[in-house]
Amino acid sequence: MNLVTVSGPPSSGKTSVIIKTIGALRERKLDVGVVKFDCLYTDDDKLYEKINVPVKKGLSGSLCPDHYFVSNIEEVVKWGKENKLDVLITESAGLCNRCSPYIQDVKAVCVIDNLSGTNTPKKIGPMLKSADIVVITKG
Repeated sequence: MNLVTVSGPPSSGKTSVIIKTIGALRERKLDVGVVKFDCLYTDDDKLYEKINVPVKKGLSGSLCPDHYFVSNIEEVVKWGKENKLDVLITESAGLCNRCSPYIQDVKAVCVIDNLSGTNTPKKIGPMLKSADIVVITKG
């Protein structure tokens, strides 16, 4: 199973990029699942359910969602393997990832919004700099 982390600032278009990517992966006959991590609320899981993608969500509450993500990654991988997924995409709220970069040996994608401002790359630091792939949205 290939594990991919998608992060980026809030409302940068991460979920839209993932949904488009899932379409392309399905054309290749790959089974894809998603685990969505957020702080207090998300209904993005409903968007994945709507296109019949196995999905789980984790809400971190008072914890940083990226620390919550790392604390639960073993359970996430186990879920992906139990579901016999070819690709498991984890979607991060992307708040702490600017100071606490991606997991070693896991493909990292950063989604950044073209409309977010000229200083955004400086503000998100390692989240952008350490990514294997950068996707620019709303261009």
